[in-house]
Amino acid sequence: MENIILDVDSAGDDILAVLFAAISSSIKLEGVTTVCGAAGPIEQVTNVVLNTLALAGRQDIPVAAGAWRPIVGKAKADMEAPVHFEKQLVARFGERLKKFNPPAPAPLIRPIEQHAVDFILAKALGSPGEITLVATGPMTNLAMAFLQEPRLGQALKRMVLLGGNFVTSGNITPLSEYNVWADPEAARIVLNSGVETILVPLDVCEDNRAAASMLTRDDLADLAAAGDHPVLAMIQDTFPIYIDIWREFFDLVGFPMDDIIAVALAFDPTLCTMTEPLFVDIVLDGRIARGQTVAYRGRQLLPADGPKTTQICTDIDGRRFMRIFKESISRYPTSAASD
Repeated sequence: MENIILDVDSAGDDILAVLFAAISSSIKLEGVTTVCGAAGPIEQVTNVVLNTLALAGRQDIPVAAGAWRPIVGKAKADMEAPVHFEKQLVARFGERLKKFNPPAPAPLIRPIEQHAVDFILAKALGSPGEITLVATGPMTNLAMAFLQEPRLGQALKRMVLLGGNFVTSGNITPLSEYNVWADPEAARIVLNSGVETILVPLDVCEDNRAAASMLTRDDLADLAAAGDHPVLAMIQDTFPIYIDIWREFFDLVGFPMDDIIAVALAFDPTLCTMTEPLFVDIVLDGRIARGQTVAYRGRQLLPADGPKTTQICTDIDGRRFMRIFKESISRYPTSAASD
């Protein structure tokens, strides 16, 4: 059983990651922390998580709201572009876009009073060596926690971070992936923390070489056959448009499961092939290169001055991952019946 804190920005696959972590028999979800990112303002991000946990019947899991902006930030138009890119899709998808990142209704439950950074620190320092921190959005909360408490690095068991790209082109600039690009200063702090880390780049998520790990309509059909729990009904209702967008707009086989892959690696690192531990750094300069993730490999004349603690995922057993995901999500009817 892996004890995890899940730090999310509540884009589409974050919803599935929360549901997966909440039901998995291999995970104890200690709490969910939220950060401003791809889904918009921190209020929207937090409300999505609260509503998702309520749908799953897991109101017992604490939710702590966190950073409402990156440490440094960029031009307003650049920061808003990923949130509003659906405007480019109106002509193609029309009314179906109502299912894509809609405004979250007011939740019936509220987040805890504790800030996400304080929640992370209290859990990690209170259970040294037991907490795996899984971050699937910008790393602002994590960076703030490391800056606030130097002991955090020794207290964590490991981190699993979704971010970066090495072979696959970036999804913000040709060199930059969104989570790192959104707060590169934070990513640099986190990757320089010295904590044992698994880094999940676009290479094993948003590339057709990893097609077997993507959600398709066939997978939705499998989940439909599992039962009629509200979680399964929501997935059937919400995720066809995500599959269609990523197929037609991004030319992928299906909807990439980036965030769920990160959660699964917390308890089963064998799902991915990885490099040896490397030092990974972040480019902070320029506009096109800002947010580029750079791994120190080979022999460079200018030596690296950071810790070799990050293993980069280079391949994934997509079929085994998808089987684990569907088997876990299909447990919701069983769980509901036994409550």
